[in-house]
Amino acid sequence: MKTATERVRAAAGGRAERWARRVERLKKSGLSIRVFAAREGLPAGSLSHWKWKLERQNGGAPRPTQFVELKTSRPGPSGPALPFEVVLSSGRMVKVPGGFDAAELGRLVGVLEEGRL
Repeated sequence: MKTATERVRAAAGGRAERWARRVERLKKSGLSIRVFAAREGLPAGSLSHWKWKLERQNGGAPRPTQFVELKTSRPGPSGPALPFEVVLSSGRMVKVPGGFDAAELGRLVGVLEEGRL
């Protein structure tokens, strides 16, 4: 038979596992905490707290954004601009059409990386 302390620890462990699964679904969704929480019927503050708590337990803050320089074999804009995809550190993907506005793309990436959407 479990003691009261063992029952409390087991319940807390189960709660942490449930929140870890929710946080994983949040990351895969590409949605902001606020939007994901509303969709799932969860308190956004609790989701944010558990995301922070689990990241700290798993080695600290999220990785900084990494950029990879892309080089093409074509010199200059000789031909139609090709679409491409940008994958952010959060796992979100942005599909960019050919002929995009670089300033607007930069603004969008900044907003997405801050998690404001």
